[in-house]
Amino acid sequence: MFASGAGGYVAEKAEQESNWFFPVGDEVNELGYTDMFNAMDEGRAPMETFYDGYVVNAVIDVCYKSARSRRWEPVVLDDWRGKEDVEPIQGLKEEVDGLQLVKRERLPDGKIKLILKNKETGEVTQLFIEEEAQCNSRSRFRRMRRLLGYST
Repeated sequence: MFASGAGGYVAEKAEQESNWFFPVGDEVNELGYTDMFNAMDEGRAPMETFYDGYVVNAVIDVCYKSARSRRWEPVVLDDWRGKEDVEPIQGLKEEVDGLQLVKRERLPDGKIKLILKNKETGEVTQLFIEEEAQCNSRSRFRRMRRLLGYST
């Protein structure tokens, strides 16, 4: 639904007075209340606990911190209940001119957006490349080098 904001009150639990709103059709089930109430009746822990909320909140806080600093920021939890001494995720293996490729995304206009991370500084940058640069890896890397300001 859309509200212009001219009328004041919009709807229960609306966090703003104007813009697009996406109400939940079946709030009890969609927001997990059924499991929570069943867990209370059955004397068991619900699927999502307060600890889960604590972890999610810590991640969201770090997302805001990272957006302000424009760098990767660590998630710090005072109460960690997960496994210790696990091998780090090795997801960032592909590199473009010494920068780690974090994400590749095709945009509606056909361009490709690359999100790149500098390993030393943690700085995150975006690079937009044209569709034709995706023909083969040599042309792709030449095009990216040009866009990044390197000589080919």
